[in-house]
Amino acid sequence: MKNYFFITFIFLFAHLNSQTELAPIKPGDKAPGFILTQQNSIQSFALPYFNRVILLHFWSTSVQQSKVKNRSLNRLAGRYKNAIYKNADGFDLIAIAVQSDKRAWNEDVRIDSLNNFINGIAQKGYNDDVCKKYGVTSLPADVLIDENGIVIAINPKMAVLEDLLDEKKNFLPVKKDVIGTIGHSSNKDDILKFGKLYLFDAYYDSISTTLTNANGGFSFYDIKLNQDFILKTDNQSDIITTDPLAIYNKRGEHIVDGKTMGNGFAFYIASNMSYKLTDDNPDEALNGTIGEVNVTKNLTFVSNGAGLTPKDEQELQPILLMLKKNKDLMVNITTHTDSKPDDKSAMDLTVKQAKTVKDFLVKKGIVAARIKTFPKGKSQPRKACKAHTDCSDADHKQNRRVEFVVSKN
Repeated sequence: MKNYFFITFIFLFAHLNSQTELAPIKPGDKAPGFILTQQNSIQSFALPYFNRVILLHFWSTSVQQSKVKNRSLNRLAGRYKNAIYKNADGFDLIAIAVQSDKRAWNEDVRIDSLNNFINGIAQKGYNDDVCKKYGVTSLPADVLIDENGIVIAINPKMAVLEDLLDEKKNFLPVKKDVIGTIGHSSNKDDILKFGKLYLFDAYYDSISTTLTNANGGFSFYDIKLNQDFILKTDNQSDIITTDPLAIYNKRGEHIVDGKTMGNGFAFYIASNMSYKLTDDNPDEALNGTIGEVNVTKNLTFVSNGAGLTPKDEQELQPILLMLKKNKDLMVNITTHTDSKPDDKSAMDLTVKQAKTVKDFLVKKGIVAARIKTFPKGKSQPRKACKAHTDCSDADHKQNRRVEFVVSKN
């Protein structure tokens, strides 16, 4: 009887122990705290972590895929760590090298300039306490944790991770049409006709495809601008590699030369260049600095643009609170209407709407010098209409919009 009890006890203990070690963490779980060895210290991480969104990134110098991912994540961390979030106080990426070789880890951190990470090492490998707590059994592995210490995603793709962080900011970036022309670097009039183009984000996730037209022009519609792009074209027999292709904007300005890649040319377009491939006036750009927040609002207005509805005022609250909280932020307000009015009436309407929004912010305590307005009338529609009857109600609604760009002074 004693032997039976002893065997049962061992079996029960082993079962409970295996459940503790192997139970996978999942979205909605409370993220456990952990202790991490850093370069010159040991630090305890309690979660939530200073009211910040956290990405735990498990990697190793011996796993090439995880090293490649480090480069993308380092860029992402640089863009998002000091962004302005609705409820969180920022974003941190904690990179945990799962390996015993501390020298190789230190060397990779230095060579790859992983200075946007909080770097640590789990020298016991998968048997390290932090790996056990998060069920890490392969690399790379990522766990996204919100400002309340709750797991919100396991191994999200890079594009999904950006979307989740954008949602945390509670502002969706402005989407615009990316428009340009492809010609040769030595002669912009020597164009690429009917070439197939592929648009990728910086992580090489596909965004869209299109063809250049008979004039070498191309358009990609509703593209989120606050990111880096890679534009690739298939090679053709009439492309001379000693005279590379180049991208020009609608104003004929040279944007970037292409480089040969596989059977075609690739163009790397940094986020601070992408605005030059839109219809926006370059004099109103942020001089190469992408704002902390880009957001489009579909405000209703009353009194022919002279007043705001209660819902409009509610829509403006996050922007108002952000400007109040951060005295060094400026805001650009750009107003647009649909194609129904004539040109003068459309411009007069958007002038009035821009003034209405500015007056609201000033009345709530924002200094007028921090606000710039840019009424556009119907000159920059999201959906082009030959006549206003060619557009649906949904198209007209997209064209009636107010765009905000909030940036540091």
